[in-house]
Amino acid sequence: MNVRIFAALAALLLLPGWLGLLGNWHWVLDLLSHSRWQYLFAAAAVAVWAIWSRRRAILALALLTLLLNAALIGQLAWQPQLRSAALAPDFQLRVQSLNVRTSNTDSHAVIQEVLASDADVIVFIEVDARWMRALRSLDARYPFQIAHPQPDNFGIALFSRLPFTDGEVLRLGSAQRASIAVTVTQAGRQVRVIGTHPPPPMSRQMAAHRDDQLAQLAGLVERSALPVILVGDLNATPWSAGMRLLTAGALGLRGLDPPWAPTWRVRSPFAIPIDHALCTAPLVITRRQVGADVGSDHRPIIAEFGWIQ
Repeated sequence: MNVRIFAALAALLLLPGWLGLLGNWHWVLDLLSHSRWQYLFAAAAVAVWAIWSRRRAILALALLTLLLNAALIGQLAWQPQLRSAALAPDFQLRVQSLNVRTSNTDSHAVIQEVLASDADVIVFIEVDARWMRALRSLDARYPFQIAHPQPDNFGIALFSRLPFTDGEVLRLGSAQRASIAVTVTQAGRQVRVIGTHPPPPMSRQMAAHRDDQLAQLAGLVERSALPVILVGDLNATPWSAGMRLLTAGALGLRGLDPPWAPTWRVRSPFAIPIDHALCTAPLVITRRQVGADVGSDHRPIIAEFGWIQ
Protein backbone atom coordinates (compact mmCIF):
# COMPACT_ATOMS: atom_id res chain seq x y z
CA MET A 1 0.00 0.00 0.00
CA ASN A 2 1.21 3.50 -0.82
CA VAL A 3 2.76 5.11 2.28
CA ARG A 4 0.74 8.30 1.81
CA ILE A 5 -2.51 6.35 1.67
CA PHE A 6 -1.50 4.45 4.81
CA ALA A 7 -0.66 7.74 6.53
CA ALA A 8 -4.09 9.13 5.65
CA LEU A 9 -5.77 6.01 7.01
CA ALA A 10 -3.69 6.26 10.19
CA ALA A 11 -4.81 9.86 10.68
CA LEU A 12 -8.45 8.85 10.18
CA LEU A 13 -7.98 6.09 12.76
CA LEU A 14 -6.92 8.68 15.33
CA LEU A 15 -9.70 11.16 14.55
CA PRO A 16 -12.59 9.49 16.50
CA GLY A 17 -10.68 9.89 19.78
CA TRP A 18 -10.85 13.65 19.32
CA LEU A 19 -14.37 13.81 17.94
CA GLY A 20 -15.58 11.95 21.04
CA LEU A 21 -14.81 15.08 23.05
CA LEU A 22 -17.72 16.79 21.28
CA GLY A 23 -20.43 14.46 22.55
CA ASN A 24 -22.46 17.34 23.94
CA TRP A 25 -23.02 18.57 20.39
CA HIS A 26 -24.45 15.43 18.79
CA TRP A 27 -25.42 11.94 19.90
CA VAL A 28 -23.29 10.28 17.19
CA LEU A 29 -20.20 12.12 18.43
CA ASP A 30 -21.01 10.95 21.95
CA LEU A 31 -20.93 7.34 20.72
CA LEU A 32 -17.28 7.99 19.84
CA SER A 33 -16.48 8.93 23.46
CA HIS A 34 -16.79 5.40 24.83
CA SER A 35 -13.78 3.57 23.36
CA ARG A 36 -10.90 5.27 25.18
CA TRP A 37 -8.95 2.05 25.74
CA GLN A 38 -9.25 1.17 22.06
CA TYR A 39 -8.10 4.65 21.03
CA LEU A 40 -5.13 4.37 23.39
CA PHE A 41 -3.94 1.12 21.85
CA ALA A 42 -4.62 2.37 18.31
CA ALA A 43 -2.57 5.51 18.95
CA ALA A 44 0.32 3.43 20.30
CA ALA A 45 0.26 1.22 17.17
CA VAL A 46 0.14 4.23 14.86
CA ALA A 47 3.02 5.84 16.74
CA VAL A 48 5.18 2.73 16.21
CA TRP A 49 4.34 2.74 12.50
CA ALA A 50 5.06 6.49 12.23
CA ILE A 51 8.49 6.02 13.82
CA TRP A 52 9.26 3.18 11.42
CA SER A 53 8.07 5.12 8.35
CA ARG A 54 9.52 8.45 9.58
CA ARG A 55 6.21 10.27 9.30
CA ARG A 56 6.73 13.08 11.80
CA ALA A 57 3.28 14.68 11.46
CA ILE A 58 1.52 11.37 12.01
CA LEU A 59 3.83 10.61 14.93
CA ALA A 60 2.96 13.93 16.57
CA LEU A 61 -0.76 13.32 16.12
CA ALA A 62 -0.44 9.76 17.45
CA LEU A 63 1.46 10.90 20.53
CA LEU A 64 -1.06 13.64 21.24
CA THR A 65 -3.90 11.13 20.85
CA LEU A 66 -2.07 8.72 23.13
CA LEU A 67 -1.66 11.42 25.78
CA LEU A 68 -5.29 12.53 25.46
CA ASN A 69 -6.70 9.06 26.05
CA ALA A 70 -4.16 8.22 28.75
CA ALA A 71 -5.21 11.39 30.59
CA LEU A 72 -8.94 10.65 30.24
CA ILE A 73 -8.44 7.12 31.53
CA GLY A 74 -5.94 8.07 34.20
CA GLN A 75 -8.03 10.86 35.70
CA LEU A 76 -10.46 8.22 36.96
CA ALA A 77 -7.76 7.11 39.39
CA TRP A 78 -7.00 10.66 40.59
CA GLN A 79 -8.79 10.76 43.93
CA PRO A 80 -6.15 12.07 46.38
CA GLN A 81 -8.70 13.50 48.81
CA LEU A 82 -10.31 10.05 49.16
CA ARG A 83 -7.06 8.15 49.62
CA SER A 84 -6.17 10.23 52.66
CA ALA A 85 -9.67 10.10 54.19
CA ALA A 86 -10.39 8.21 57.43
CA LEU A 87 -13.20 5.66 57.13
CA ALA A 88 -15.65 4.68 59.85
CA PRO A 89 -14.50 1.23 61.03
CA ASP A 90 -18.03 -0.04 61.67
CA PHE A 91 -19.53 0.70 58.24
CA GLN A 92 -19.35 -1.39 55.09
CA LEU A 93 -22.05 -1.89 52.49
CA ARG A 94 -21.66 -4.20 49.50
CA VAL A 95 -23.88 -3.64 46.47
CA GLN A 96 -24.05 -5.69 43.28
CA SER A 97 -25.48 -4.67 39.91
CA LEU A 98 -26.23 -7.50 37.51
CA ASN A 99 -27.73 -7.18 34.05
CA VAL A 100 -28.96 -10.74 33.58
CA ARG A 101 -30.07 -10.17 29.95
CA THR A 102 -33.68 -11.08 29.36
CA SER A 103 -32.88 -13.82 26.82
CA ASN A 104 -30.16 -15.44 28.98
CA THR A 105 -31.18 -18.94 30.13
CA ASP A 106 -28.25 -19.62 32.48
CA SER A 107 -30.00 -18.79 35.74
CA HIS A 108 -27.71 -21.20 37.61
CA ALA A 109 -24.66 -19.07 36.77
CA VAL A 110 -26.49 -15.94 37.92
CA ILE A 111 -27.51 -17.52 41.23
CA GLN A 112 -23.99 -18.79 41.89
CA GLU A 113 -22.49 -15.38 41.12
CA VAL A 114 -24.91 -13.65 43.48
CA LEU A 115 -24.15 -16.09 46.30
CA ALA A 116 -20.40 -15.76 45.73
CA SER A 117 -20.59 -11.95 45.81
CA ASP A 118 -22.05 -11.97 49.33
CA ALA A 119 -23.63 -8.59 48.55
CA ASP A 120 -25.97 -6.84 50.96
CA VAL A 121 -28.07 -5.37 48.14
CA ILE A 122 -28.43 -6.59 44.56
CA VAL A 123 -29.97 -4.75 41.63
CA PHE A 124 -31.06 -7.03 38.79
CA ILE A 125 -31.46 -5.48 35.34
CA GLU A 126 -33.54 -6.84 32.41
CA VAL A 127 -35.70 -9.12 34.56
CA ASP A 128 -38.97 -10.46 33.20
CA ALA A 129 -41.49 -12.85 34.77
CA ARG A 130 -39.34 -15.89 33.89
CA TRP A 131 -36.32 -14.37 35.60
CA MET A 132 -38.32 -13.51 38.69
CA ARG A 133 -39.32 -17.18 38.98
CA ALA A 134 -35.68 -18.23 38.55
CA LEU A 135 -34.56 -15.83 41.29
CA ARG A 136 -37.00 -17.30 43.83
CA SER A 137 -34.18 -19.53 45.12
CA LEU A 138 -32.62 -16.38 46.61
CA ASP A 139 -35.68 -15.57 48.74
CA ALA A 140 -34.25 -17.01 51.97
CA ARG A 141 -30.95 -15.16 51.55
CA TYR A 142 -32.54 -11.92 50.34
CA PRO A 143 -36.03 -11.72 51.83
CA PHE A 144 -36.55 -7.98 51.26
CA GLN A 145 -37.47 -7.33 47.65
CA ILE A 146 -39.07 -4.85 45.31
CA ALA A 147 -39.49 -5.69 41.64
CA HIS A 148 -40.91 -4.37 38.40
CA PRO A 149 -40.46 -7.16 35.82
CA GLN A 150 -41.08 -6.37 32.16
CA PRO A 151 -40.71 -8.34 28.91
CA ASP A 152 -38.94 -5.50 27.02
CA ASN A 153 -35.40 -5.63 28.54
CA PHE A 154 -36.24 -2.84 30.98
CA GLY A 155 -37.51 -4.82 33.95
CA ILE A 156 -35.70 -4.19 37.22
CA ALA A 157 -35.62 -5.71 40.70
CA LEU A 158 -33.82 -5.03 43.98
CA PHE A 159 -33.09 -7.80 46.49
CA SER A 160 -31.71 -7.04 49.94
CA ARG A 161 -30.77 -8.96 53.05
CA LEU A 162 -31.14 -5.70 54.98
CA PRO A 163 -34.64 -4.44 55.74
CA PHE A 164 -35.49 -1.33 53.76
CA THR A 165 -38.04 1.46 53.92
CA ASP A 166 -39.48 3.91 51.41
CA GLY A 167 -39.27 1.39 48.57
CA GLU A 168 -40.66 2.74 45.33
CA VAL A 169 -40.65 2.24 41.58
CA LEU A 170 -39.73 5.48 39.85
CA ARG A 171 -40.74 6.38 36.31
CA LEU A 172 -38.06 8.77 35.10
CA GLY A 173 -37.22 10.50 31.87
CA SER A 174 -39.19 11.00 28.71
CA ALA A 175 -39.21 7.23 28.06
CA GLN A 176 -40.60 6.59 31.58
CA ARG A 177 -38.30 3.61 32.18
CA ALA A 178 -38.57 2.07 35.64
CA SER A 179 -35.95 2.64 38.34
CA ILE A 180 -36.11 1.38 41.93
CA ALA A 181 -35.20 3.28 45.09
CA VAL A 182 -35.06 2.09 48.73
CA THR A 183 -33.58 3.28 52.00
CA VAL A 184 -31.38 0.82 53.89
CA THR A 185 -29.78 1.18 57.30
CA GLN A 186 -26.28 -0.13 57.94
CA ALA A 187 -24.41 0.41 61.22
CA GLY A 188 -27.02 2.97 62.24
CA ARG A 189 -26.56 5.03 59.07
CA GLN A 190 -29.27 5.46 56.44
CA VAL A 191 -28.42 5.25 52.74
CA ARG A 192 -30.68 5.72 49.72
CA VAL A 193 -29.98 3.02 47.09
CA ILE A 194 -31.20 3.56 43.52
CA GLY A 195 -31.06 1.02 40.71
CA THR A 196 -31.59 2.20 37.15
CA HIS A 197 -31.33 1.25 33.47
CA PRO A 198 -31.64 4.07 30.92
CA PRO A 199 -32.15 3.28 27.22
CA PRO A 200 -29.07 2.65 25.05
CA PRO A 201 -28.22 5.75 22.96
CA MET A 202 -28.51 4.04 19.56
CA SER A 203 -30.56 6.77 17.87
CA ARG A 204 -31.22 10.48 18.34
CA GLN A 205 -34.45 9.74 20.21
CA MET A 206 -32.99 6.99 22.40
CA ALA A 207 -29.98 9.16 23.24
CA ALA A 208 -32.35 11.93 24.29
CA HIS A 209 -34.32 9.45 26.42
CA ARG A 210 -31.12 8.26 28.12
CA ASP A 211 -29.88 11.75 28.81
CA ASP A 212 -33.27 12.86 30.12
CA GLN A 213 -33.39 9.93 32.53
CA LEU A 214 -29.83 10.57 33.72
CA ALA A 215 -30.55 14.27 34.20
CA GLN A 216 -33.67 13.50 36.24
CA LEU A 217 -31.68 11.05 38.34
CA ALA A 218 -29.09 13.74 39.01
CA GLY A 219 -31.84 16.07 40.20
CA LEU A 220 -33.31 13.36 42.39
CA VAL A 221 -29.91 12.77 43.98
CA GLU A 222 -29.34 16.48 44.54
CA ARG A 223 -32.63 16.73 46.43
CA SER A 224 -32.02 13.69 48.60
CA ALA A 225 -31.60 14.31 52.32
CA LEU A 226 -29.65 11.04 52.58
CA PRO A 227 -26.39 9.87 51.01
CA VAL A 228 -27.13 8.09 47.74
CA ILE A 229 -25.77 5.02 45.97
CA LEU A 230 -26.73 4.75 42.31
CA VAL A 231 -26.01 1.50 40.46
CA GLY A 232 -27.04 -0.11 37.21
CA ASP A 233 -26.47 -0.45 33.51
CA LEU A 234 -26.22 3.24 32.69
CA ASN A 235 -25.50 2.80 28.96
CA ALA A 236 -22.82 5.44 29.40
CA THR A 237 -19.06 5.23 29.94
CA PRO A 238 -17.18 7.53 32.34
CA TRP A 239 -16.12 9.69 29.36
CA SER A 240 -19.54 10.24 27.79
CA ALA A 241 -21.80 13.28 27.87
CA GLY A 242 -24.45 11.17 29.60
CA MET A 243 -22.17 10.39 32.51
CA ARG A 244 -21.27 14.05 32.88
CA LEU A 245 -24.96 14.76 33.47
CA LEU A 246 -24.70 12.60 36.59
CA THR A 247 -21.27 13.52 37.91
CA ALA A 248 -21.52 17.30 37.49
CA GLY A 249 -23.22 17.61 40.89
CA ALA A 250 -22.90 15.80 44.19
CA LEU A 251 -23.05 12.35 42.61
CA GLY A 252 -19.69 11.14 41.41
CA LEU A 253 -17.36 8.29 40.61
CA ARG A 254 -16.02 8.49 44.15
CA GLY A 255 -13.83 5.44 44.44
CA LEU A 256 -10.38 4.13 45.24
CA ASP A 257 -10.69 1.55 42.44
CA PRO A 258 -11.13 3.33 39.08
CA PRO A 259 -14.25 2.35 37.07
CA TRP A 260 -12.41 1.69 33.81
CA ALA A 261 -12.68 -2.10 33.56
CA PRO A 262 -15.01 -3.10 30.67
CA THR A 263 -18.35 -4.63 31.68
CA TRP A 264 -20.15 -4.99 28.33
CA ARG A 265 -19.09 -7.43 25.61
CA VAL A 266 -15.88 -8.08 27.52
CA ARG A 267 -14.75 -10.80 25.09
CA SER A 268 -14.94 -8.38 22.19
CA PRO A 269 -12.28 -5.87 21.11
CA PHE A 270 -15.03 -3.26 21.46
CA ALA A 271 -15.67 -3.90 25.19
CA ILE A 272 -16.54 -0.79 27.20
CA PRO A 273 -17.47 0.04 30.84
CA ILE A 274 -21.17 0.95 31.01
CA ASP A 275 -22.23 -0.72 34.30
CA HIS A 276 -21.47 1.55 37.22
CA ALA A 277 -21.69 2.33 40.90
CA LEU A 278 -21.75 5.97 41.99
CA CYS A 279 -22.26 7.64 45.34
CA THR A 280 -22.47 10.92 47.21
CA ALA A 281 -20.48 12.06 50.23
CA PRO A 282 -19.75 10.87 52.85
CA LEU A 283 -19.87 7.53 51.01
CA VAL A 284 -16.87 6.32 49.03
CA ILE A 285 -16.28 3.19 46.98
CA THR A 286 -13.45 1.31 48.68
CA ARG A 287 -13.43 -1.66 46.31
CA ARG A 288 -14.90 -2.30 42.88
CA GLN A 289 -14.88 -5.65 41.13
CA VAL A 290 -16.13 -6.98 37.79
CA GLY A 291 -17.73 -10.37 38.27
CA ALA A 292 -17.75 -13.58 36.27
CA ASP A 293 -19.44 -14.48 33.01
CA VAL A 294 -23.06 -15.40 33.78
CA GLY A 295 -24.27 -15.89 30.20
CA SER A 296 -25.25 -12.25 29.75
CA ASP A 297 -23.61 -9.71 27.46
CA HIS A 298 -22.80 -7.79 30.66
CA ARG A 299 -20.55 -8.72 33.55
CA PRO A 300 -21.84 -7.96 37.04
CA ILE A 301 -20.14 -5.35 39.17
CA ILE A 302 -19.69 -5.49 42.95
CA ALA A 303 -18.90 -2.32 44.86
CA GLU A 304 -18.02 -1.96 48.53
CA PHE A 305 -18.85 1.36 50.15
CA GLY A 306 -17.22 2.98 53.15
CA TRP A 307 -18.26 6.01 55.17
CA ILE A 308 -15.83 8.91 55.52
CA GLN A 309 -15.70 10.14 59.12
